[in-house]
Formats: sequence, C-alpha cells, structure tokens
Amino acid sequence: MRSPRTTVAVLVATAAMLLGGGTGVAAARPAAPSAAPSGVTSAVSSAASAAAPAAVGVCSSTALAGGSVQGALAPAQVQRQLSSLTAQHRAQYGIADKGPLGTDSSAGAGAGAGAGAGSTAVRPLVSIHPAQGTAFKSQSGADGSCATQSVSTQLTVRNSATTIYTPTMYPPGGSCVELVTVYTTSVRSVSAWDWCRSVSFAASVPINSSFLSTYTNGSGAYTGRVVRTSAASNTWTAALYNYAAGRWDTLFTQSGTNQSGRTDGWDIEELYSATGSSGRAYSCDDMAGLTFESSNISVRNNGTWSVATSANSDTHYDQPNSAFYCPTRSYQMLSTYDHWKAVG
Repeated sequence: MRSPRTTVAVLVATAAMLLGGGTGVAAARPAAPSAAPSGVTSAVSSAASAAAPAAVGVCSSTALAGGSVQGALAPAQVQRQLSSLTAQHRAQYGIADKGPLGTDSSAGAGAGAGAGAGSTAVRPLVSIHPAQGTAFKSQSGADGSCATQSVSTQLTVRNSATTIYTPTMYPPGGSCVELVTVYTTSVRSVSAWDWCRSVSFAASVPINSSFLSTYTNGSGAYTGRVVRTSAASNTWTAALYNYAAGRWDTLFTQSGTNQSGRTDGWDIEELYSATGSSGRAYSCDDMAGLTFESSNISVRNNGTWSVATSANSDTHYDQPNSAFYCPTRSYQMLSTYDHWKAVG
C-alpha cells in the first residue's frame, strides 16, 4: 500500500466491509490439518531463484482456476485480524486519518496502558514508511501483474508500531486488488486489499505449514497474480498458484472504481515502523538476518505477459537505504526490473 502510498458474527464483518457500497468475493475453504511448523526459515533462497524459469511460465499459465485458496479465512476472521490496519493505509490517499502507531516499549511496562495513577507516560514515536523494489509504469492496456514472492515463518514482529508488507504487489491499470504479504505482531499472512469498495483487507490466508506445502513448492516462495477479468466492470482477481494441484486458486475478486485514483503499480518491500531512542527502527531487529525477495516479476498488457523491464517498469517508489533506519540491511535489484532482494 503505497503512499507515493499501508470473529464476531458474519453480519458484523460484512457491514464493516461495505464502506464503498459493495462486497467482493473472498473464497474461504476449511484449512487442511496442519503438521508441525515447517522448517522453512526465511523468504526466498537460492532454491527459489533456481525455479525462476518455471515460475515465469506459471505466471502466463492458462490453467483454469481450481476454486478457492485452501485455508483462506472467513470474512469475519479477516476483519478481526486485519481491520486495525485500515486507517493507516487509507491515510496515504486522504481517505482517513492515520491510526495510532503504538507505544515505545522502552518507555516502561506501563506504556500504552492509558492515563491514570501510576501509569507511565506514552512517548511519541518517529514513524517511518519506506519502500524499495519494482514500480510498474502507468500504461494503456495494462491489466495484470505476477511474481514469485517470499514468505517467512520465522519473522516475528515484536512492536505494535511495526507492520511489514514484504513483498506487496499491485498491478498497473487501476486494479481493484492488491496482493500483500503481511506481518504484524499477531499475523503472518498473504492477504488481498480491496481498493474499489471497502478499501480494507478483504481476504487472507495464514502462512503456515499447510500453506507452504500447497503454495510454495518447497521453495519458501509463492507465486501470485492479480489480473483484470472483465474490462466492462473493471473486475480484478487475485489468485495463488497451487503447486500441489497444478492450478490457480482464487483468493479474492472485486470490481468497481479504484478509490486511490492510481493507475501505476508496484512489487516492492514496504513497511511501517518507528525508531527507538537509538535511532534504529524496530523493524530492523525483527527482520535481521532474513531474506525477502521477489522474482519473475511480470506485467500483463491487453492479455499478453511480459517480464518487467525498463519498457514497463522503473523504481519510482524507491527511497534510499537510510529511510529504513537499519544499518545492517542490504538491498539489490538483481535483474532490472524482474528480481529484487533485501536482507534484514
């Protein structure tokens, strides 16, 4: 969610997602029984990079969708887990005020407990919102994007000021859907953000052992795409490639008018965090030693897929490394502009 861009009853969740006057289609399927937590550590490794040619083929695959993403949450669960992030992302487009960033954990055990006798005052935080990666140019006929994106079962967010979207992909062409890899203090998920109706997270699947075995092919990375399926209604569908079954599984579908007014796109590392008294971002410690990567980045124009190159992409969302407030972090555009990698 870029700024140049961040269960209760079913009826309650549905009402909460009708902010724009309609709902999308988020498919939910009962999760398969999970085995013990996977040993897959960080994001994409050399194994994922080695699978690059196959993944490019998957992006352009015409294999019919097989149904819903396995393990996807019910709408009420999505609302409960991710609704707290809504205001932060809407604010980037003036849709709503930015929500609270949280408290500085170094202020003491009483921080964030509220005013009252014996409570510790909450110190304001310096918020950051950096990004680096591939930016898709706004082009006539743009109607989709696809990439193989890393996931991590070891990333643990410890401070409520931090939300990590790495990688997050939004196709050019006024898409209704963004496909986001989400990490918060309580969530690891691949989720769909609705840009046309609710302007909030509308579908989500947890990153767990079942997800890894179904959607990563043992590589530590999933292949996702978002494509326009109807120009007349501006309908867009986010899907994940099911390596176990050899098909595309639908996560979310939405139609309407994009409320951000944006026609370009991105496949980037993006995060929200804050700096402690040392000047180091909390996200820096959370992500230390982990690799985050997006490869086989492709865009679709009038139904034809192409690898991301200077003809359709650039880096106009990039900020300098210093914007991450993380001196140990490294970043490389390994292949312009279809493969980037960040460590830490």
